[in-house]
Amino acid sequence: MDIGHLVDSYQRDGYLVLRGLFSPSEVQEVAEETAALLERKELMAKNNLRVRWQYHYETCEPVFELFDPVTDIAPRCSAWFHDRRIAHVLEQLFQDHAHPFKDKLIYKPAGAGGYPLHQDFIAWPGFPESFTTVVLAIDAANAENGCIEVFPGAHARGCLAERDGNFHMLSDSVVEGFSPVKLTLDPGDAVVFGAFMPHRSDINRSGSMRRHLLYSYNAERDGKALRDEHYQAFHHYLRTIYGMMGLADLHFR
Repeated sequence: MDIGHLVDSYQRDGYLVLRGLFSPSEVQEVAEETAALLERKELMAKNNLRVRWQYHYETCEPVFELFDPVTDIAPRCSAWFHDRRIAHVLEQLFQDHAHPFKDKLIYKPAGAGGYPLHQDFIAWPGFPESFTTVVLAIDAANAENGCIEVFPGAHARGCLAERDGNFHMLSDSVVEGFSPVKLTLDPGDAVVFGAFMPHRSDINRSGSMRRHLLYSYNAERDGKALRDEHYQAFHHYLRTIYGMMGLADLHFR
């Protein structure tokens, strides 16, 4: 896919929507694989560093939310992670080679809460500023099921939080003057945005899940094979946070 004519708008707005990047038949295969993963009950222990949970916005009951990473247990998802169509788009945006960095599957089941306003950049040593995420819609995304909301142009302000290595929720004041855009997607569509794009999502008030794959990459100028290094640092971070919460017997499966 040649997106050379869209590079300027991506740099200006900070995000890019690619309609129909994957075909209906490809989406169906991945949808079946991600549905089958929900039968892997041995993975869904709350002390497994691979999984995370949300809370139902009405009942406050825990609901299973995501696998992170996912590509090592899902070959069709892995094929998308390394798909040349994605690499070609990123190489045009980076003007450099793109390397896989992080991969997760968010189910966002009915009733699951959203994510507050934040940026993806985490100031760990060596965390690449070229970190760029490709969101791939398995299910349609809309306002009812809590689609992602971005703030075009706000990415140009750079890091909006302390560079202290922690995750930071942002106040609405940091995006004052930037008009939000809700990213409504059909299955097979993709959205690309970088680490400094402020974004958030709302509660899923629909009656079904809203599955997205979130694949992140870095430009080669920031390093080549950084994925293993990232997950080592990420698991150390989770062990620290969960340990402070009293969760024991942490493992990765």
